[in-house]
Amino acid sequence: MSWHNSFIAALAEEDERRMVELLDSLPPFENIEQMQSALELISEATKKFEIKKSELGRQMHEIENEKKFITSTRHNSTTLLDIHS
Repeated sequence: MSWHNSFIAALAEEDERRMVELLDSLPPFENIEQMQSALELISEATKKFEIKKSELGRQMHEIENEKKFITSTRHNSTTLLDIHS
């Protein structure tokens, strides 16, 4: 399978690991059309990575907020329910 077809398949499957492997083994292109096609594919992959990065950042922010909430409520709840003191 050609590099282009492999990259298209990895892009369609959202296989980030395979896309990175293919980017690491970028072949020499025979003509400008192949280079332009590769550039478009890489641009599309970059968009997908940016979307994924943004989503992960949002999830991390949510987890941080939940952690802060749990930490703040845990301290108060132990003092209210401490029947041994």
